[in-house]
Formats: sequence, C-alpha cells, structure tokens
Amino acid sequence: MLLGLLLSNSACMMPVSSQPIGNAAAAAPQIFDPREDEDFGDATPALTGLVAGSDPQPRGPQHFCVVGYRGPDGEHAWVHWREARKLIFWLGQGDGSAPAETLLRSTRKLSLDEDVVATEREIAGSTYLVSRAWVDGRLADCQSHGAQYTIPSPKP
Repeated sequence: MLLGLLLSNSACMMPVSSQPIGNAAAAAPQIFDPREDEDFGDATPALTGLVAGSDPQPRGPQHFCVVGYRGPDGEHAWVHWREARKLIFWLGQGDGSAPAETLLRSTRKLSLDEDVVATEREIAGSTYLVSRAWVDGRLADCQSHGAQYTIPSPKP
C-alpha cells in the first residue's frame, strides 16, 4: 500500500503523470468517473470544504471538473477549479483518510498561471512545473469524461 502510494505520488509529481512509469508493460491509465468509485464518491463535500477554506473567499458559484485515473500504481484524480485557475491532485481515500481531507491536504495544487510552462524542455528538472501539453491533456480528459460540479460560495 505504502509503495503504491509513494509511486502514485511520485508519478503525479512529474509532468507525465498520466503515462506508464519505467518499463512497466502497462497500458496508459484508464480514465474513470470518481463518483462511481468508493475511494472518491460524490466530491461535493470535498469541494465545498475547499471553497470554504479558501482565502480570500471566492465570490459567486465555483465550477469544478473531476476526472479519475486508474493505473498500475493505483488511483488518483485531478480536480480543475475553473475560477481559481487551479489543477489539484486528489487521492480520494488513497491514504486511508476521508476524501474531503485528502483534497484539502493536497500538496499538489498547480496554478495554471504560475506552474505551467510552454514545453517539456522548460521544466528543466523541476519537480513542480508541468508543460502546457500535459495540462491541456488533463483539461481535455475533464471536458470529455469528467464529473462537473457547481459549488455556491460560502455565506459571509
């Protein structure tokens, strides 16, 4: 379990996180609907907590798309928060915690304005930057296969 978690985390720290790792004879990760997976389920509570804990507080409805990936190293999801311009890595219950907790504690919250570079070459060994092509792939998967959510902004 721990090895799978470490591999899943390390794989997602790289810009090619949706690709097989090393020489594994595994196919590309399978896209799945996190709503239908017991480790994720309905993301509404997790997304509501994310919005409520944001500083500054967002105004108006917040739009999210969640797309899951299942591969040789386990399951994970990427959450696109449109208004915040973020892409957030989500383990669901992958570490044994409640899904809402793992989303709030995610250490991989990519800013689409600051953490994205034009080409793989510009990543230059960074463990945090990702390429525009990689982001475009996640957003396309979300558009085609992701679960869409609208969360109202918290009441003042």
